[in-house]
Amino acid sequence: MKKQVLGLLTVLAAAAAGCMKTNNDDVTPVLQPQGKFSGTYQRIHFAPATKKYDTVKLNFQLELVNNTFKVTGDTSRHAGSYGTFGYNAAQIQWLDVTVPQGANSLNLPKYHLYGNYNYAYDGTAFKFEAYNDTLKYYYDLKKVAN
Repeated sequence: MKKQVLGLLTVLAAAAAGCMKTNNDDVTPVLQPQGKFSGTYQRIHFAPATKKYDTVKLNFQLELVNNTFKVTGDTSRHAGSYGTFGYNAAQIQWLDVTVPQGANSLNLPKYHLYGNYNYAYDGTAFKFEAYNDTLKYYYDLKKVAN
């Protein structure tokens, strides 16, 4: 019995040690994109039947204040819209409140900034993209002076 208790204590000690915080954790703060941005939006569609690409490229403006966004610029094919966003070090999530409840943002007449995107932001350049099998949405923006 003494060996079983000693073995159990050893396992518990090892498990507890694995849960302890170390000083090697990366605590680098994530730079929050804020301000006005201008650049381009591209929608690239691959048609498997024809094996051809259909590309739309527009001027795009985006304003970020706290955790809210507003889309302006060429709204002929991209919705001029607004909503909220959240982010971490690798992804940004857009929630466009102008998308009708229950609608699929991919099936609307104009594309809305909605869903999860991979992104990079260095304080000036702000690039983000989302894609699936046949569609890619790519935004290449730069911060503009207020």
